[in-house]
Amino acid sequence: MTTQPYKLPEEKLREKLEAFPPEFREHVWTYRRAPAPKGLEAIARGLLAYHAGAAFQTKYAEKKDDLRLVEDLGFDSLALVDLSFQAEEFVGIVIQMEDLPKIKTLRDLLGLLRSKAFPNPAFAG
Repeated sequence: MTTQPYKLPEEKLREKLEAFPPEFREHVWTYRRAPAPKGLEAIARGLLAYHAGAAFQTKYAEKKDDLRLVEDLGFDSLALVDLSFQAEEFVGIVIQMEDLPKIKTLRDLLGLLRSKAFPNPAFAG
């Protein structure tokens, strides 16, 4: 069964985005107007940076896409669920609960998001 993403009304989305930095907000609005893999990646990294704070920049500089969400950033299952809700709200991508255990690294997260947003490999990268 395929779950249809929940589309936040624009005003509600604006309210939710207020907690995020201006650059992140701009990535979301740009992606919603014209979805592209690079924009999706910027949003994913922005979500991790928002939730992990300064630890994200330090660890990302060292590990890049091999950054581990639990071990390196200290994410727990609740943080991963929150990320899944935000992915749906901000970019319309549904991450199923059964997908969460497969997301170990930033690379895993990016791959999952790309595969759902751009299922045709010609547009994935």
